[in-house]
Amino acid sequence: MNTTSKKIPVKYLYSANPFYVHFKKHYCPQCDGVMKIKYKSKIVNSNSPEAQFYDFKIPDSKLMGDVEFRTSFFHCEKCAYEITFDEMKNLEKEKSKKI
Repeated sequence: MNTTSKKIPVKYLYSANPFYVHFKKHYCPQCDGVMKIKYKSKIVNSNSPEAQFYDFKIPDSKLMGDVEFRTSFFHCEKCAYEITFDEMKNLEKEKSKKI
C-alpha cells in the first residue's frame, strides 16, 4: 500500500435541494425506469487557468491545490438516459402542469 499518496479534497456540486434529489422518486422521461444518482468527476488545480470557472470556497476556508469536483446527475440504468437535476425539475414541472 502506498502511504505517500495524498488524498484529494472533494467538492460536490449540487443544483438542487438534497431532499428533492435523495427523497423523491424520479422516473426516466424516455422509458419510465427509476432514475439513480451518478457523478461526473473532474480534478482542477486551484492555480490552473481553468480554476476561474470553479468555486474553491467552503465555509470558513478555501480549498487549495488539486480538488475533485463532482457534479451530480440522474441516470437511468434501464436505458442509460442521463439528465441534469435542473432539466429533470423542468420536465417534472411541465408534466405536473399538464395533469
